[in-house]
Amino acid sequence: MAVALDARGDLPKVRAAASGVTTVPVVLASDGVGRSYAILNRHLFMNRQDLRLPTVFLLDTEGRVVKVYRDRVDVAEILRDVPRIEASPAERLARALPFGGTFHSSPGVRNYLPYGRELLDQGLEAPALIAFERAAQGNPSASTLYRLGTLLVKSGQTTKARAAFERALALQPDLYEASNDLGALLAQGGDLPAAIVKFRAALATTPDYPDALNNLGYALLLTGRVQEARELYEKALKLQPDFPEALNNLGLIFGKEGELERAERYFREALAKRRDYGEAANNLALVLVARARPEEAIRLLEAFLETRPEFENTYITLAKIYLAADRQREGLQVIERLLQRNPTHPLALEIVRRVKSR
Repeated sequence: MAVALDARGDLPKVRAAASGVTTVPVVLASDGVGRSYAILNRHLFMNRQDLRLPTVFLLDTEGRVVKVYRDRVDVAEILRDVPRIEASPAERLARALPFGGTFHSSPGVRNYLPYGRELLDQGLEAPALIAFERAAQGNPSASTLYRLGTLLVKSGQTTKARAAFERALALQPDLYEASNDLGALLAQGGDLPAAIVKFRAALATTPDYPDALNNLGYALLLTGRVQEARELYEKALKLQPDFPEALNNLGLIFGKEGELERAERYFREALAKRRDYGEAANNLALVLVARARPEEAIRLLEAFLETRPEFENTYITLAKIYLAADRQREGLQVIERLLQRNPTHPLALEIVRRVKSR
């Protein structure tokens, strides 16, 4: 496959130019793909050279660069090299050296950490994750393992993320960010006692850590320790007044205690601080319904979904409000919109089944 770095509007010209030269498919790279190749090229060479065009990377089955061809493309040479991709480390090293000799110390290993950091700085999280995984195979620092864990969380690989955080804490027990993030994973997995231990460990190192205060408060709230949770949320908000999660969680407490006006105020403030906060939007809508303002709740959620259609729980909340108001047609239309995005959504399918069985 040939990757072109031209503008999207130039694709017909690119394909026309390539048609008489090669039968290899030509695709246009996105800006991110182009940057990732440029960064890869810079880190292949000690002096951080810019990407020269054309450049060809010969890859092995794991996506590692085996050989680089620059300035000219000799297909016959590439075809000769393909059967030689698989080689022992000694043979590969011999090919890379300009002349024969004897090593009196082990050759250095490639440092993937600067490569991963630059990818991350450019917002290229998927390739950065691979680089950090490679970096973690050597003798990584606690901060490297922690960064790997955060990338694994973002990619949904929670089991691997937990292992990375645990390795980081084994190296540096006072790494409070790792304790907090590991606690969050434990809480998501339902192990609240273990999560509480990790949140407290983070706060023992850094008492004024808003994230850990909020997370510990939420874990305590789930275990019924409401007053302790409230105090933690209030402390988090003193440290960080624009903390949307703490505002939302404090609103939950007021809502459960029947103080709907105060709950509404906190949910509104949470949503104002973070416009894409689906949970706060849902909670605010439920409070509006409880205060006999269902039309306002419907307008809120419909407007939210216009700009944030990926929040699936918001469809469910909106559909339930319609159905509770005996507006079955609108409720089912909302569920249909959700099922178009996620045809296997279990709660959406259950709502359809219940409505149609009436």
